[in-house]
Amino acid sequence: MPKFIVKSGPHAGLEIPLVGKRLVFGRSDECDVVLTDGNVSRVHAHAIVLDGLVALVDLNSSNGTYVNELPISRILLMDGDEIRLGETVLVFCDAETGGREFAGAPLASMPRFQAAPASPPTLPEGAEELGRTQLFAPIPDDMHVEALKEIYLKLKALYRVFQEVSQAEALNDMFEAVGRALTISTGAERVIFFLNAEKSGETWHQFLTHTASKVDERQAASPVSEALLARARADLRMVQAHVGPDGETDFAQGQANAIAAPVVRGGRLLAVLYVDNPATGEPFTKDDADFVYTLSLQLAVRLNQVEQVQQLRQENVELRRRVDADFAIIVRDEKMKAVMALTQRVAGSDSTVLVTGESGTGKELIARAIHHFSPRANKPLVAVNCAALPETLLESELFGHEKGAFTGAHERRIGKFELADGGTLFLDEIGDISAAAQAKLLRALQEGEITRVGGTKTIKVNVRVITATNKNLAEEVRQGRFRQDLFFRLKVIDIELPALRNRPDDIPVLAEHFLKQLRQKVPTRVKAFSPEALEVLKRYSFPGNVRELRNLVERALVFATGETILPEHFPVELLESAGGGLLVPTPDDEASLGERATRPDGTPLPLSEVERNHILLVLRHVRGNKLRAAAILGISRTTLYEKLKLYGLTGDGTALTDAGTD
Repeated sequence: MPKFIVKSGPHAGLEIPLVGKRLVFGRSDECDVVLTDGNVSRVHAHAIVLDGLVALVDLNSSNGTYVNELPISRILLMDGDEIRLGETVLVFCDAETGGREFAGAPLASMPRFQAAPASPPTLPEGAEELGRTQLFAPIPDDMHVEALKEIYLKLKALYRVFQEVSQAEALNDMFEAVGRALTISTGAERVIFFLNAEKSGETWHQFLTHTASKVDERQAASPVSEALLARARADLRMVQAHVGPDGETDFAQGQANAIAAPVVRGGRLLAVLYVDNPATGEPFTKDDADFVYTLSLQLAVRLNQVEQVQQLRQENVELRRRVDADFAIIVRDEKMKAVMALTQRVAGSDSTVLVTGESGTGKELIARAIHHFSPRANKPLVAVNCAALPETLLESELFGHEKGAFTGAHERRIGKFELADGGTLFLDEIGDISAAAQAKLLRALQEGEITRVGGTKTIKVNVRVITATNKNLAEEVRQGRFRQDLFFRLKVIDIELPALRNRPDDIPVLAEHFLKQLRQKVPTRVKAFSPEALEVLKRYSFPGNVRELRNLVERALVFATGETILPEHFPVELLESAGGGLLVPTPDDEASLGERATRPDGTPLPLSEVERNHILLVLRHVRGNKLRAAAILGISRTTLYEKLKLYGLTGDGTALTDAGTD
């Protein structure tokens, strides 16, 4: 039995069954449902049962009747519709529910149900006159119930197909939904979609054909009317015609058994929706044509959205191509050449890869190289820094979440696994994830499927996983901080990157590469490194590895004023470290150079002699390397040369020659 259920308030859940053929709502005691609300008219609206369908009619109320927050005059109610009369909100239900039945006792500001009023209430004069906005035409008294049913079913079909079309992510799914709706609602035997394919070099492309079950293969292959298609494309409007078995086309509107509806958006012809009856030749009705036209409008909106999405995807592919072209792995060292050879060998497989090495050695670049050389290169590479995400957000970041899954989840979110579907997922700092996250990641790797947080649907994903860490995962397993089964699942292929200090031959070529790369971004006159600057870099231990080298080059570009990067453009700490730490003279050096601040008779030496002797001491310890000597003394190389000249330590016949290595 149809019923109305109170939606909110202290009496939420109360049910008002629709007994008999009619139920009247209003403020008057003569109404079936009495609403003691000043915003409700004495006789406000009534619900009428018409052979199983329920229509709601506004009776010229002062403040209107609203269904789903839209003002109505007459409307056929659908299951779940919300009706607002004044301050009261009711939900229409045409199925059994578990609500509480409305007993009939008077309730303040709530409906009072009278099961069988003695006589129907008197409607106000002019109640049948429909003066407000109409969603549907007034229902004539003599209208056949079957016609109402047909309207109702077509509206439901439109509603459902609109939902399917809006949710479809692929053209095939979208057109299949439209094809099903047309064959069911209009009785069409064949639906064909023609796409405008000018970009591919063709004029038109027959994308998909959907046929009713009663149509055999021969009938489904019947030729279409090229004349009908041509007119629809030329006029940019829906055209109907009668198409005979031999293909002759009659554009008389009386017995049209074929319809061509152009799909137009912004003046652009995107597609043509072609509907016909090749088997029976039965004509379409006006309602059928209206249905086709309505769907063509919806298709235009959705096709335009799909086209924009495809354009964004193409731009994304181009951006990825540029990023791939921008990154480079420069190697000269034999150990790194072996690493790169291994990288190219494993790229063709889908095995998981664990990249290990100190921070800054270029683990993400190796992951990008594997993706770049793999068959997945045209698909996305998605990178996640696991250490940068708290445990509470990591699961949502990887697997996504449904709307309402937790506080702040206002909408559904796609996780990184889904975003990387078909491509590669790079999980950096994998050694820092929690035990709970390890368990869920292991399941995703083993089963190839995920479930969004707060969801129940299992989603298949095709992702190649590459992980990286600067930790010793084997030791983490022994300490019980990392799952052994996950460790072996990740370490199908292990690539270990050597530290930069262990491959000094790569330092000059990497520095030159970074200089060339950064010169395009930083305004500078610098063109090259001096030999002394490159020598300093080769002597440095680089605890920050390749990342630190790049930062040093960028800093030197900022401080350099000429065309060459000199050692003094590097930080003092680097110069001291590159000098080998020879800051403390040996006793033999002290004795041989006589650097004491006093003469043998105890008389103090002048400050200039003390400084001269100390410079000689430092130069002896660094074997004449003036660059390292300047770093130890805490002065620039230019200042050192000035002091050497001042104390007569340079030139022919000097106490110290310039034979040391700069």
